[in-house]
Amino acid sequence: MKSHPQSRITLINEYELAPDWAVFSQETVAAIRDCSLATLERDRWQGIGIPFIKMGRLVRYRKSDIRLWLERHRSIQSTSMEASYENV
Repeated sequence: MKSHPQSRITLINEYELAPDWAVFSQETVAAIRDCSLATLERDRWQGIGIPFIKMGRLVRYRKSDIRLWLERHRSIQSTSMEASYENV
């Protein structure tokens, strides 16, 4: 029996409520990054993605690694935003 995929909102909420030591599936990380599974796979292959753990055939991501990657890859929309981030 096939399970129904969880909504993007549900996956993001689970991520937000989880402790820093929690690990997440590719589907959850794709929802957080708003990208496809293929993009995550390509980033792993190129060595530019979020650090991951292989558990047998499964790929998992630590919340702490996701958070750090997101901080390092946040979009700057203007020079004034960049200055405000530098002052934090």
